[in-house]
Amino acid sequence: MSAALNATIGDWSAEAENGAALQIAIHKGWSRRWSYAGRLADYVAGYFKTELEATAGDHAADAAAFLTYAVNEMVENAVKFGQGEEIQLRALLEGDQLLVSVSSCAPEDIAKRYQSVVEEIAAGDPLMLLMERVERNAAEGPSAGSGLGLLSIMTDYGASLGWRFQQRDEAVAISTMARLKIN
Repeated sequence: MSAALNATIGDWSAEAENGAALQIAIHKGWSRRWSYAGRLADYVAGYFKTELEATAGDHAADAAAFLTYAVNEMVENAVKFGQGEEIQLRALLEGDQLLVSVSSCAPEDIAKRYQSVVEEIAAGDPLMLLMERVERNAAEGPSAGSGLGLLSIMTDYGASLGWRFQQRDEAVAISTMARLKIN
């Protein structure tokens, strides 16, 4: 077991796993159709629409756009880089915060690369990293695992991100959480 793969990085909070939330489990087989993540994201945003209008007022549309983008990006990442196992999605509105978490498992080598990317994101300036990655992708071509989607969640919506890595038998459970203050 690798101690480096049992880590909490960034703005991770146990709140993402507690309390009443919309919970969706995506089972094996669905993962081959990662393009459906957009429909799932639209559903989650629609599910919270009335509550966001009551809670966020003028910011409800921005909060819904955040939900749509974050869910889509996080689920796509879990599908593309995971093992094809179950993916867990949780979304909740807690006071003035929207919390979204997506959990899945990845092979250890992929988890190590992902951990390296998120450590850099957590330690760096999101806007500077975003510009650097966009420039690099323009010069070298798009690269999987560049973190552009995660950086967009942070820069476009002002959300914070956190990650938890937990070594399992032959894989690593990875949870990604996005948190947005809506007021």
